[in-house]
Parts: sequence; structure tokens; C-alpha cells
Amino acid sequence: MAATLLLLPAAATSAQRVLTVIARDTALEVSPTVPAGVTTVRLVLQGKARRELVVRRVPAGTAPETLIRGAAGRPAKWFSQWSFGGPAVPPDSATDANATVELRPGRYLLVAYEVDASGRARGERFLWQPFTAVAGSALIPGRFTVPDLTLKVRDARIDVQGTMRPGQRTIRVENIGSRPHELIIVRLKPGKTLDDVRAWSMRRAASAPFVYVGGLTPMSPGMTAQTRLVFQTGEHVVLCPTGDGSEKAADRERGVLATFTVS
Repeated sequence: MAATLLLLPAAATSAQRVLTVIARDTALEVSPTVPAGVTTVRLVLQGKARRELVVRRVPAGTAPETLIRGAAGRPAKWFSQWSFGGPAVPPDSATDANATVELRPGRYLLVAYEVDASGRARGERFLWQPFTAVAGSALIPGRFTVPDLTLKVRDARIDVQGTMRPGQRTIRVENIGSRPHELIIVRLKPGKTLDDVRAWSMRRAASAPFVYVGGLTPMSPGMTAQTRLVFQTGEHVVLCPTGDGSEKAADRERGVLATFTVS
């Protein structure tokens, strides 16, 4: 069943709940319950490690302790069902990121993977914490704002629709593929090209030819996500770090990239 993940501007989130997740070096601090409905999940980094955050539904009849074993190594199959995604690691200049999800009543896991200096999630190093979305008298329906740019992620390509201007803008992401996908958005450094990004993806030895902007963690097929990020003028590249599980190379190393210009 498809779910909705969206990040909305302040005017649209006034009626929403906020679930603050404080990520320290040894534990996550979060309320054990939140009212079901449209909820803003805010990741706050208060340790030395940089982290990303994933919101994952716990299937009925499964203990969170059992489900979390599958998160080790960050395998693509672990995100194949009930992964809502979440905020990717904040840029180096920031300590927090947020995403808004429509939580149905039930149990969930928050999984915060440590991210290394190159921006890659370290699959064996993560913190986790369960929480429960409690049914209330009414659910707040999830509503998307009109996006500045829409990214439709297929298994072999990323389609881009819309135009972008500098400033804080809304990006809508639709996973219409048959497997999990995540998206990272970067801005090319002056003089760098898409070919430089491809070469960097293959080698990972030289310094990155881009500046990290932000993104979303893995979403299951059928999920839709919306995020607001701050953009500067320049050429931007959309990367998908995940693969199909049968190949060692990530999607970006096999040419699953897209570009758009902010002007």
C-alpha cells in the first residue's frame, strides 16, 4: 500500500504534530508515542557523527527487535516494503533536517545510519528507536503543496519536470519504480560536468566535483515524497545511491542520473 511522505512550508504545517528525534553518539531520544496523522519528523544532530534518518513501519505481528535485524548492512531489500523514507543527512553547515509523513496508527522504527565523510551511509553503524502512532478521533489528511520541481524515479532513469529559481524550493519525488529508491541532490562546482560526477562515482578517490544540497532516504515502491531545500544558482544533479540488489554498482554508477538548472 502506498504511503505519503511530504515536507511542507511552515504555513501548511501549523496543524501538524512534530516528532523531534535527537541523535546523539550513542542513542536516539524521541517520544514513545505520537498522534497518528500528518507528522513532521525533525532530525536534530547533537553528537559528533553525521546521520540520516529512515522511518519504517513495523508489520503487524512482528517485534521491532526482530525487524531491526534486517537493517544491518542497509540492504536494499530492507526498504522494499513500508519504508517511508526520511531526511537525508543535513548539509555540513546545518545540524537538523526534517520530513513530514502521514502516519497511520501502528508501530514504527526510526533508524539513524551514520554517514561517512564522502556522504555514504555506513550500513553497520546505526542507532534505532521504536515509536507508536496512536489513533485519535480524526486523522489530519496529508496534502502536498504545489512543487517547483517533480522527480519521477523509475528503475532505469529519473524524469525531471518543472523549473527552478534560487531560494527555498519544493521538490516532489515519486518512486514509480519496482524497487526502493533514494535521492541525493547536489550542485556542480564551477567548471565541473556530469561526466565528472560519473567518473567520481566509479572511482570515489578524488574530491567530489559537487556541493551536497540534501535529499531523502530510501522509499519503497509507490511512495511519494516532498522536501524543501535551499538552492543556489547553478547546475544540479540528482543521484540515486541505491542499486537493484543484484549488481554491486549503485544506480548512479550505472548512469541513473538527472540534471536541472537553478537560474
